Amino acid sequence: IFSTIVSQAKPRAGSYILGFGYSTAEGDSGDREGDFFRLTAQAPNGASSDIGVYLDYGSMESGGQDASSWNVGADYLANFSSIGGYSAQLTPYLGAGLGYLNDEKPIRLGDDGFTWSLLLGSEIKFSNSLSLNLGGRFFGLWSDLGENEFTADAAITWWFNNVHGASIEYQRAFEAEVNYFTVRYLYSWQ
Repeated sequence: IFSTIVSQAKPRAGSYILGFGYSTAEGDSGDREGDFFRLTAQAPNGASSDIGVYLDYGSMESGGQDASSWNVGADYLANFSSIGGYSAQLTPYLGAGLGYLNDEKPIRLGDDGFTWSLLLGSEIKFSNSLSLNLGGRFFGLWSDLGENEFTADAAITWWFNNVHGASIEYQRAFEAEVNYFTVRYLYSWQ
């Protein structure tokens, strides 16, 4: 049973955050490797929701050939009431997004085009500066609803103070069988 006492950790939800990240990607069979740069921005959209935008750009080597990919989009996240106590505070979220994906080769999905996404997850705050975000994203192409992917995400975030933070993130793309490891610098002005 959780207590209703709120911890004082800096949350990602409800904050203005700009993130700069670098990701490495590796396929399960070891035949694919890639590097991606990730730019994200997030802002509150009322008392219990956020708007986030993102741009990912990178390349992946597969079978001795390089291919580039970029992805731009926006997400709406509805944050639900926090549940927690002294040791942890849980803030679930649910979201939806729109984007555009340009893949030279099928790095993420089988084709280029406008994308849709559904998001579900929770942020778990442990202390004044440490939190864990667990979530998933189901996304696909508008032009081919059978072309879709599910990713599971985990991120550990450490805030050095109220402005500067860093996160170490892992993402698993199940259909593409690719693992992404990301290091991200976070800047918050709220």
